[in-house]
Amino acid sequence: MQKSLEERVKVLEDQQEIVKLKARYVNYNDGGWRGPTHTDPQAVADLFTDDGIWDGRPSSGYAEGKAQIKQLFETFGAVPFIVHYVTNPLIEVEGDRATGHWHALVTMTTPTNNALWTFGLYIEEYERAADGWKFKSLRFDTAATTPYELGWAKQRNLYTGNPFEEGNF
Repeated sequence: MQKSLEERVKVLEDQQEIVKLKARYVNYNDGGWRGPTHTDPQAVADLFTDDGIWDGRPSSGYAEGKAQIKQLFETFGAVPFIVHYVTNPLIEVEGDRATGHWHALVTMTTPTNNALWTFGLYIEEYERAADGWKFKSLRFDTAATTPYELGWAKQRNLYTGNPFEEGNF
């Protein structure tokens, strides 16, 4: 049975709210050209459900629950410059749950002043909460993390552990 016009419009509205959720996530993380990056780790954590998961393994760590997510994003504040470009959203909504798939390019300067490219996919699950859509899980599947100067053809994966841990930059 075909969905009613009202049901189809609701799905479009939900998809747009999830796009806004992703935009807020990126905006809370980017910076370095007009002030510090990652200026509000609590705001990032509040985009997640109470039991939300942020999974950037093996290159960027793992956090479960708002407290751990906030703590992880506090460590990311050491990055002096970072810009996320997210494209090609594929968002599927089923009632109060949804899934999303996004391509990403992240450009950054490490705390030791090295320029990096990171490419990959965001694979996400969302839940509707009383105050809007939230990330239930956000996983970044890294395709390549490479020095800007070398590019991904010469050195595809620079890190195998968390680059934010001491000694990895």
